[in-house]
Amino acid sequence: MKQRFLSIALVAAFGLNGAVMSLQAFQEPPAQKKEEPKEPDAVDIEEAEKQAKKPAPEVGYTQEEYDEYLKTSNLPDLKGRAAGLSQFIKARPNSKLNEHALAAYSALLKQLYEQKDMASLAPAAEGFLELKPGEPAALGAAMEAFYSNKEYAKAVKFGEPYYQAKPSKEVAQLLAYSFDQLKSDAKFVSYAEKCVPDMSPKDAFFYSAKLSYYYGGQKNIARAASYCQKMLSAYGEGEIPPGYTAGQWAQEKGRSYSIIGRNAYDRKQYGGAVSAYTNSLKYFSGNDEAYYYLGMSFWAAQDTTSAMRNLAKAALLNKPYSKNARAQLEALYKGLNNGSLEGIDRVTRAASAEMK
Repeated sequence: MKQRFLSIALVAAFGLNGAVMSLQAFQEPPAQKKEEPKEPDAVDIEEAEKQAKKPAPEVGYTQEEYDEYLKTSNLPDLKGRAAGLSQFIKARPNSKLNEHALAAYSALLKQLYEQKDMASLAPAAEGFLELKPGEPAALGAAMEAFYSNKEYAKAVKFGEPYYQAKPSKEVAQLLAYSFDQLKSDAKFVSYAEKCVPDMSPKDAFFYSAKLSYYYGGQKNIARAASYCQKMLSAYGEGEIPPGYTAGQWAQEKGRSYSIIGRNAYDRKQYGGAVSAYTNSLKYFSGNDEAYYYLGMSFWAAQDTTSAMRNLAKAALLNKPYSKNARAQLEALYKGLNNGSLEGIDRVTRAASAEMK
């Protein structure tokens, strides 16, 4: 089953403010306007000696470092530039130029993201995070790039801390899908439940279906039923979800209505149970559970004729609910016939004829 995703824009500003620098230590002084020569001022010899003894100001890097930085930050190949900037920073951990190198690196990530070059962005963002762990924009870039490359383990590695910093339904959706691909059910559920409430039924269909199966397997009928409801509301009569055949969708609807019916029955909402189970049988005529709970719901509503007919149908199917259906049918029939089962075969024959 394929899931479409809208592109997730990185709303965080990319780390630093770009690679524009003011490195005044190596700039040529501006040309001076020629002036007429004038008499020199008197020189204070003592003050001049004091100034001469003062140490030259330290800029925190050498001319050689600066030249290397310029060369690296202007490499035309963005992937090579990222590697070069990373190497520059690691080799000179105390250089004052590192803040400018990080700014250039951050601007590079933004450029790769805007170009949608996810193959290059993934390792570049991962490299940036080695230098500046936890930076939100780089986490988001890494998450989306690795997701686009179908490297789901790394997508969630960077995506989870990004979600902590910048929670949104889009990021939760991406994480849910990634964890589903990694077969991590508990993590899938935790993120799917964060995005489904804010999604339209059609956009949430894939997640609602998966959640309905998960909670059905956990015997949490109420939660499973809520996701079945959202699933069924996504597509009207005659519509078929992407990835399903008509037969598969009919089977899915039969299952979903059956879960909704069971939830209504457990809540003693017998009218709702009858409605849901009747719908289930439209799509899955051999649903022994539906016949069984229809019989029990009609019995609770004191419609004993309908109750016996449906219990008899469940019994005839020879499926998991059949044995219990037969026992309930006999109990009901005896209660109506002074403890006798004489004539119960007529109920069974009538039920059999209706099922043909």
